Amino acid sequence: MSNRVCFVPTKFENLRSGSITYGFRAYDSYGQTYSNTWESIPDDDLDFLQMIFNDYQDDAIIDEMFAYIISEKDGCEIDGEWFDWDQIKHIVS
Repeated sequence: MSNRVCFVPTKFENLRSGSITYGFRAYDSYGQTYSNTWESIPDDDLDFLQMIFNDYQDDAIIDEMFAYIISEKDGCEIDGEWFDWDQIKHIVS
């Protein structure tokens, strides 16, 4: 079963109030979710992934995405760039 898990660092702007928050969008072939509760986004893609992995394991959709990555020893896409299992396994294992 093929599945491509993607994480996108995102700046959210409320067009009416002008308030700005930061976070991420995450999606794969089976679901999508987002968080807009961060004060900033790490510049390093692997630090970004580490934040999601550490802080969102009780989000059912994120949990399923990471469960797939781990069970299949697959990589993921971060902001349009593919990271192989060997590049991320120290974060998700």
